[in-house]
Amino acid sequence: MSDVVFEHGNYLKLLSITKLLILIERLNDRKMKKYFPLMAFATAAFAACTSNSGSESAADSTITAETAVVAAAESRTCYVHYKNRDSIYLDLHTKGEQVSGTLNISLYEKDRNTGTVSGIMKGDTILLDYTFQSEGLQSVRQVAYLQKDGKLHEGFAEVQEQNGKTSFKSLSDLKFDDQVVLEQSNCK
Repeated sequence: MSDVVFEHGNYLKLLSITKLLILIERLNDRKMKKYFPLMAFATAAFAACTSNSGSESAADSTITAETAVVAAAESRTCYVHYKNRDSIYLDLHTKGEQVSGTLNISLYEKDRNTGTVSGIMKGDTILLDYTFQSEGLQSVRQVAYLQKDGKLHEGFAEVQEQNGKTSFKSLSDLKFDDQVVLEQSNCK
């Protein structure tokens, strides 16, 4: 999708050139033919003087290209996991390395956890803080996923609680296996 945007200065230049062309057209009258070369020269000179230098156009196109890359980097992807009577639904919004969204975990015969996630994506690894409600209390737990073949593999490692947040003791100890695998799905 591309939008055409006229800057005020460019619009005036276009309007002035149009007026000159109409005047030249009127010069087709036999009395005015001797002025035709003069008007053609004046129009060309005016257009040359009012045209932008290439650097402005290059800068504008660079900004447009950067904007397109940023817009393309924003995405929404949803994942689900169903095993036995357990279910997980993850709705991720990604903008560059920043990730946010919602995570709902429903484990059979346990309380359902519903909350938000926010964190970063580095390469194929997503590290998130999961803020959720469970048993009427708000908790924060660190979660990690590895992207592999269009799926997310949940990472597990020893955890510690510090300042009301449960987090991995060491990120280098994370193990991503096939225990909990979320598959890409349609977003709700």
